[in-house]
Amino acid sequence: MHVSQFRELLGRPFVNGDVEQDWAVVEARSGVAFPDDYKCFVTAYGPGCLNDQLYLFHPRAVGGDERLRLESLWEQTSYAYSELSRNAPELYTYSVHPEPGGCIPVARSVSGNHVFLAPPDAGYTDWFVIVEMGQWVLLRMSFTDFLWKALRGELEVPLLQGPPTFEPVGTVEP
Repeated sequence: MHVSQFRELLGRPFVNGDVEQDWAVVEARSGVAFPDDYKCFVTAYGPGCLNDQLYLFHPRAVGGDERLRLESLWEQTSYAYSELSRNAPELYTYSVHPEPGGCIPVARSVSGNHVFLAPPDAGYTDWFVIVEMGQWVLLRMSFTDFLWKALRGELEVPLLQGPPTFEPVGTVEP
């Protein structure tokens, strides 16, 4: 799905930045080449909150009370999930980045649930989405397909409610 389709739901992008500039450093540092649809959406809309319920993180985010810089989410999430999985491994069936092949956190709900991007595995050649809401839900779809369905209330998991909105939080480094 192309980012331009989100204008129907969210209006005009707020940042509409440069994908290469936004992602080169974080991809080089992490060794991860993120899926294009995800990078294009985050670059276009920037860091912010969907429906006052789901925070999206950006690789060059600055400012804002939520500190929506992508690498800070990775640090917080990887620490939390490693501790939690040590105590109850049966509840944490997916490894989290930076573990090899681990899913990568890209969004967090106001209630502390996470949305991850999972790299392709042996049975699937594309990135897909995993949502952790007390249980792990694997959604074999692209990030933008996931987001489109979530905003329209068409997901099997009730992640977003209400009419689609996007509120920018903070800014992106120049």
